[in-house]
Amino acid sequence: MDKDDKRRVLGDAIILCGRCGFARRYMELEGPPDLAACPDCGSEMIKECPSCQAPLRSIMQVDCRVCGENLRPPEAFGVPIRRKAEPYDKGPVQLPE
Repeated sequence: MDKDDKRRVLGDAIILCGRCGFARRYMELEGPPDLAACPDCGSEMIKECPSCQAPLRSIMQVDCRVCGENLRPPEAFGVPIRRKAEPYDKGPVQLPE
């Protein structure tokens, strides 16, 4: 299964808590789930980049893939978030007709 197939099944965007790391995947074309606050810690959920409004693609994402804006601290619970460099954003997955 390639990455685009996984994105079609699991969801191509995420909504994320910048404090505790809770995240939920969703299909970008359907819109994000209605979560204003994290169900685990009550913090505000991050739905998109505050600078360019690009959707989030990875649970490990710290910086925006489009504009490079910082989305959350690079640490969680005092430990650095281990992640690969963010690839350029390809946009929503196009489902076959």
